Amino acid sequence: MTAPKKDILQGWKDIAAYVSRDVRTVKRWEKQRGLPVRRMPGEGRANVYALIPELDNWLSIGGSAETNAQTQSQPTGPDSSLAQPVTVQPVSEVLPARPGFSRYRMTPRRRWIFATAAIICLGAVAALAVGITGRFRQQDTADLPPFNPTQTAQVIKHSSKVSGVDALYLRGIYFYEQRTPETLERALKCFKEAIAKDPGYAPAYAGLAQVYNLVREYSMMPDAEAYPKAQAAAERAIALDPNLSEAHASLGFVKFFWDGDAVNAENEFKTSIALDPHSALAHHWYGSMLTHQARFAESLAQLDLAQRLQPTSTSILSDKAFALGLSGHRNEASDMLQELLNEDPQSPPPHYILALLSLVEPRDIPRYLNEMRRFADLRHDSDRLRMLDVLEPAYRSGGAKAMWSALLAEEEHHHPSRNDRTKLMADAEALLGRSEDSLRDLAQQAARRDPSMIGIAIDPLLDSVRHDPRFAAIVKSVVTPITH
Repeated sequence: MTAPKKDILQGWKDIAAYVSRDVRTVKRWEKQRGLPVRRMPGEGRANVYALIPELDNWLSIGGSAETNAQTQSQPTGPDSSLAQPVTVQPVSEVLPARPGFSRYRMTPRRRWIFATAAIICLGAVAALAVGITGRFRQQDTADLPPFNPTQTAQVIKHSSKVSGVDALYLRGIYFYEQRTPETLERALKCFKEAIAKDPGYAPAYAGLAQVYNLVREYSMMPDAEAYPKAQAAAERAIALDPNLSEAHASLGFVKFFWDGDAVNAENEFKTSIALDPHSALAHHWYGSMLTHQARFAESLAQLDLAQRLQPTSTSILSDKAFALGLSGHRNEASDMLQELLNEDPQSPPPHYILALLSLVEPRDIPRYLNEMRRFADLRHDSDRLRMLDVLEPAYRSGGAKAMWSALLAEEEHHHPSRNDRTKLMADAEALLGRSEDSLRDLAQQAARRDPSMIGIAIDPLLDSVRHDPRFAAIVKSVVTPITH
């Protein structure tokens, strides 16, 4: 590897230098081997770039493997057998010698005629073979959605004419995808700098909305601050470019997870997908919404599409495992998450999802406490860490019932008012067999549109009240549009 170590390689020359090949070879690898090269559609469409982690992953799984002799001359891929180099001999040597037809009677004109005929025949045979192979390949993949395997979730819908803005946006997306408190802050900085340079650059506002939607989950920004900022940025992006898919996806995220407006949220996600069917972001967040509504078959379909479009995303795989685990496949989901953690133990999403799935019956409380602590450490969540400091000794001394009692007492200490009940209180009450108290507190929070209520349809801690008709009414009230 000769290129300097950086996050993004811009242009064919940098990409070629990084993989130690010439430009012609890497262009061929993109078409025939799926080399992960990205493009900026619209203005500057020829401008290509690549993310180093994606290139490293592609190289590690043998994407560039071929013999030295083949590197420059032999096409590769599914049709490589149809494109072997042909050794062209003089026609006089190909044709058998026979009386009356010696090589001395093969005039230049005859050589040209025979050579032309041979080329035409070879071309016809190759075209027929490719057509047959293409038909078989089309049948084999008929069940797959049509998409470009090198296309990723983040696409610049138009390029800025201001120097450096596109590069800032791309760096912002790179940091955003890491989903840690530090990288999300760096992503915010990149998007804000891009907007300062070009206030009319819609993709940067869409990127800003994406980060604000997640920064409340992976760092300590309060929901009440993050969601309104995400909404404002998404709406600004749509005002600048109504066809920007990612902006509609971000707005859909806010409408569901903050407003509890499932109808309009779904409309935004469907608009996002209609504008860009290859947006992993749109399929991912739409799938997450469907998971929280316990629509698991639909959710897994969307998350599967997102994974195909962006197979290296730890967040997508974690959310897919969450839907699998909640739909009755906890062991398979746990295996998926553990594999992710084996690759990157510092990634927050798998720890959080493992903690939540540990609460599905049969509950694994020690694992819940362990994974939630690791998530809280990575998130720098001091409040959650203090709560765990209360729950862990209670569990060690008295088991699960003592732990839930400690949780309820801790929440009531911080929220003493009867008009300030919390979702955690309702969870603890349900687990302690106090169903009436749990339903009363849930109804109170639903009435004040508490965002923590969005996931109650899938909360395994509320199993004891799930079949009560009052619970179904509460769930319905949580995810319906606000009427004035």
